[in-house]
Amino acid sequence: LGSLEQVRLTRHDPCSVYHLYVIRAENRDAILDRLKVAGIGAGIHYPLAVHEQQAYAWLGYERGAFPVAEEWARTCLSLPIYPELPEDAIERVTAVLAAQET
Repeated sequence: LGSLEQVRLTRHDPCSVYHLYVIRAENRDAILDRLKVAGIGAGIHYPLAVHEQQAYAWLGYERGAFPVAEEWARTCLSLPIYPELPEDAIERVTAVLAAQET
């Protein structure tokens, strides 16, 4: 995945439990649609920055107050990951992502 121009990998954390494998992409929604059409389960686990969520509206922060968090919410995409994920499934996800580049 690291060779794909449209995909930004997130930093490796040696303490992670890897319950999510998150990438970032400017055209995240188009990638998600293409993965779904291919029958690959992917998702957006954090579609809003914390300050944009209704539960935190009382804090009074407007859009633009935390631009880095907002960019992450706009570009993050969780790819399938679980212990029994077969190698061919990983290759299929990679192939669908690579097809976006053409």
